Amino acid sequence: MGKIIVLFVLLFLCFIGVLAYFNHGTVTLTVWKDISFTDIPIMSVILISTAAGFFSMFIVAVTRDAKRYIDNWHEQRRQKRELKLEENYAKGLNAFHALRFDEAAELMSRVIDEEPRHANALLRMGDVCFGKGDLAAAKDYYSKAEAVSPRDIEVLLSLEKVFEKEQKWQEALKYLNRIIEIDEGSLMALRKKRDIFERNKRWADLIEVQSKILRADLSEAEMAAEENTLIGYRYELAQKQIEVGNTDKAVKILKSIIRTDKEFGAAYIALADAYLKEEKDGEARDILVKGYEVTSSPVFLVKLEDILLSMGEPDKIIDFYIGAVEEKKSDPKIQFFLAKLYSRLVMIDDALQTLNNIDSSSFDPPDMHVLLGNIYERRGEYKLAAEEFKKAIKVEKPFVIPFCCSRCGYTTKKWAGRCPQCKNWNGLVFNLNGVCKA
Repeated sequence: MGKIIVLFVLLFLCFIGVLAYFNHGTVTLTVWKDISFTDIPIMSVILISTAAGFFSMFIVAVTRDAKRYIDNWHEQRRQKRELKLEENYAKGLNAFHALRFDEAAELMSRVIDEEPRHANALLRMGDVCFGKGDLAAAKDYYSKAEAVSPRDIEVLLSLEKVFEKEQKWQEALKYLNRIIEIDEGSLMALRKKRDIFERNKRWADLIEVQSKILRADLSEAEMAAEENTLIGYRYELAQKQIEVGNTDKAVKILKSIIRTDKEFGAAYIALADAYLKEEKDGEARDILVKGYEVTSSPVFLVKLEDILLSMGEPDKIIDFYIGAVEEKKSDPKIQFFLAKLYSRLVMIDDALQTLNNIDSSSFDPPDMHVLLGNIYERRGEYKLAAEEFKKAIKVEKPFVIPFCCSRCGYTTKKWAGRCPQCKNWNGLVFNLNGVCKA
């Protein structure tokens, strides 16, 4: 490279020598309005111009190199600073995951002191405070992280988490809605929103959110489960409408549910309750009959029994029971409920005969011995009554047959359309003969 420069300098000097040999004249050089120099040799002008050019290039080169040096120096300092920050952040993150929260907080604080807009460090400090139960400090750190990254979904979820912990549902929903604006298909945000609505029993809003969940990319099994959940929310909305006296709307919803899922027995019972509120006992009876025909659940027989007895038509429920016994001779539960009805109507002999027809080797629940004990007591056969009551010693209250959830085994004395424990709909059945043993 040096030889090439020397060669160019020699060539330039030769060129200047040629120009000097052929150009002996002088010129007048004006540098300003009234400032002029006369008899200036042409070669002097050329040399001065060339020198000025070289000097200008030298100044530009020096300035450029100086700037490059300063920029490199600043860049190196910045890189060292960032490397130190990331090193502290990495150590703090490891401490956080190892549950050494005090150490993590100290390291994250160093990062924040050096770089107050370090969003990840702000987030982790918020997590440390949240884990310690200091919600105010956690919210402060999360808010600072939001100011740095207002569209970061993790930041928005963290703020939602704090407000949910504080049970400030509207604030939590605000952040979930912001996440959904950024990502319409965010199942996490939609399901969190659904949980808040369900906690507050906002059934109409739940149906809207559940419909959005069903539009997400789900597997076949997930789709089936979410569709059942949607039916459950529609059922809850209908129940709410019945409670507030809007039975017309409830009837429409429940009929729609039955058209969608004929096996959803809770909808038949709720529809019967709606008809009873409207004093349409006949329609209530008919829908319970239909529900029994579709599901074969004894719950419908007990509900139907109450309606027909209140209507003063015991013969109809007896005939219905007898028909059900004939149709399902292998199901002793129906005979048991018929005997229970006979006992309720003080038809003691018929009740005893019906119970004696049951094969106790395959069906022998404690409730049957309670019923037999009451029958023998009414007949004055106290010794036999005592023997039956001894067999049923585990039963707490006569004639109160508990319900149980066929999915999780939860037991209760009050029927409901939804299991209070596993939150599944349409699962409570009579707990007879150990039907719900885990």
